[in-house]
Amino acid sequence: MSALIFCAAVLAFSLPSPAIQAFAGSPAPDIVPRAAWRAQPPNYALMHDQKPTEIIIHHTANRQQRRVSLEAKMRGLQEFAFKPGRVGFLAKTAWGDVPYHYYIDVSGRIGEGRDLSFAGDSVTAFDNEDRIQVAVEGDFEREQPSQAEAESLTRLVTWLAASYGIPASAISGHGDFDQTNCPGKNLKPILEEIREAVRAIHAR
Repeated sequence: MSALIFCAAVLAFSLPSPAIQAFAGSPAPDIVPRAAWRAQPPNYALMHDQKPTEIIIHHTANRQQRRVSLEAKMRGLQEFAFKPGRVGFLAKTAWGDVPYHYYIDVSGRIGEGRDLSFAGDSVTAFDNEDRIQVAVEGDFEREQPSQAEAESLTRLVTWLAASYGIPASAISGHGDFDQTNCPGKNLKPILEEIREAVRAIHAR
């Protein structure tokens, strides 16, 4: 589970432009709420307020697990977040909740993580404040994102950008701000196509 946090956020292939344009209306995607995956209450004393102005994409840096349900993954991630420990060679303090705001599993299901009103957490010096953190399941230096993950990521990010007035220029990968290969070489190519869809939304 620690690998899920180390990159605490999209494709070796690119979706064609018409597919991206289909999301330009920015409808709300289906999201599995916290109650459905039986989230525990957050520890608000360990969390910091934020006002989202950017979206950051991560990969989990962990191999995709098709036989594990999204609900189980979310519970495991929260349990890990609550406990101090280590992530690789880095020390980890206890966190107030799941470090990401949204988690997309290999089947394309989207889990609701931390409340958007609170900044995420990381073991690195990465600045989480005012950023929506989206994690996509997989190690995209070594494996490919699924088509379902790509579609769900596009729907989620375009919807968030439209809802919060976030410009295309404020949609980035974790590695744009930190010394990491996150979100992985096989996930990065879709980012610009998502930005194009967001530009189309804001141009309306």
